Amino acid sequence: MGCERDELSCREVDMNLKKNMTMAEFARLIGLSRPTMSRYFSDPTSVRAKTRKTIETALEKYNFSPNFLAAGLTRGHIRAFGIIVPSIIDSFYSELVSTIEQLAEDHGFLTVLQSSHNDPRRERRAVSRLMSMDVAGMAIAPLGYSSDVKAIMEARLRMPVVIVDSRLKPGVPYIGTDNSQSVSLMVDYLCRCGPPPALFTMPPINVNVVERRNAYCSRMKALGYQPRILNPDDGGIGDDYERYGYERFMTLGPDRLSGVESILCPNDRVAFGMMAAARLLDLSVGKGPNDTLRIAGHDGQHFGRYASPSLTTVAQDIRGMGAQTVEALLEGKDHPAFHKDILLNGSFVDRNSA
Repeated sequence: MGCERDELSCREVDMNLKKNMTMAEFARLIGLSRPTMSRYFSDPTSVRAKTRKTIETALEKYNFSPNFLAAGLTRGHIRAFGIIVPSIIDSFYSELVSTIEQLAEDHGFLTVLQSSHNDPRRERRAVSRLMSMDVAGMAIAPLGYSSDVKAIMEARLRMPVVIVDSRLKPGVPYIGTDNSQSVSLMVDYLCRCGPPPALFTMPPINVNVVERRNAYCSRMKALGYQPRILNPDDGGIGDDYERYGYERFMTLGPDRLSGVESILCPNDRVAFGMMAAARLLDLSVGKGPNDTLRIAGHDGQHFGRYASPSLTTVAQDIRGMGAQTVEALLEGKDHPAFHKDILLNGSFVDRNSA
């Protein structure tokens, strides 16, 4: 069937059907300049409202998506931030990634996600891979003591790299939770509402684990109680925190649990495993008059409210952490996050487990 419209309309149809239309071709198609298009994709608010409406109408009509990799060649880097987290199955990291992704997109940046899968070699490769892509910056939630500090520090020399969630090493600023404040919040509550808690700890895979253990001991002593650590902190853990909590609690034995009526866990996922084990041991978990054991967590995993019983915890400010991270990446090395720690307060979540 022949095209009965004028030559321009025919050319528009041809361009619409072209699969690899460049930004310059798209600009010519809708009667704008290539620099105007570039400004729009860098920051939609940088062009006039009328021009913005013309572009957005055409984007929908022609289903056009710019080649960000090609555009990045002219800027020296692609308009994207890299994100590296230990695991994407952990809902804490999932929520953190989701927050960073949404806020970065609001500022015209894509995100490239890499998971280190709790493997220092994979973490090192992820850093190298993102550097080779010339991303505009990276947000890294490091594995902890097993991280390749040298590789990450070298990346910090080349681009903005924000350390988030856990400290990389002493002296390197990061954005995270004030563990002293958050743990003290829970210790105060447990001591105020019942017998002082024992701590069920885990291997020191990162600074957060150590800081939370120290915060527990310090706060217990400040309140006049003797700290009590239920389990040794050795052994492997990987990413299966629930299994660790379950198996270690099952092997504690009556002597270890003697006199224990309240337990504080280093994170919610360990607490979930522990509650499952307690149920098999016929220990009634909760804060009711007929319950025998109170269990509290830390982090604020969103599905903790649906556990049985619902998990009492301290919620980290994940939204604030993500917002501070994006702000730091946008501002670069002028942002305070590159010169001092930014520590956010946790908030107490009162539920039924403690």
